Amino acid sequence: MDKKPPQSEQNVGQDEQRLERLFDAHEVAEQCKVSEKSLHKWAREGRIPAVKFGRLWRFRKSAIDAFLDHQAAS
Repeated sequence: MDKKPPQSEQNVGQDEQRLERLFDAHEVAEQCKVSEKSLHKWAREGRIPAVKFGRLWRFRKSAIDAFLDHQAAS
């Protein structure tokens, strides 16, 4: 008889997806080869996917990778 793993083990993969690493503006600006000031402006305008925590902008790795892929294809 097949036993299912406990509920907590089933959710591990889902939790890892939700807890994706967030980059700060300095890291993303360096990767995109732009100034942090430009990056902050793009985030405010919604041109680049970002999340704001208080006064700090954070960027999901997968969203930045998709953004850069889209820019390269344009």
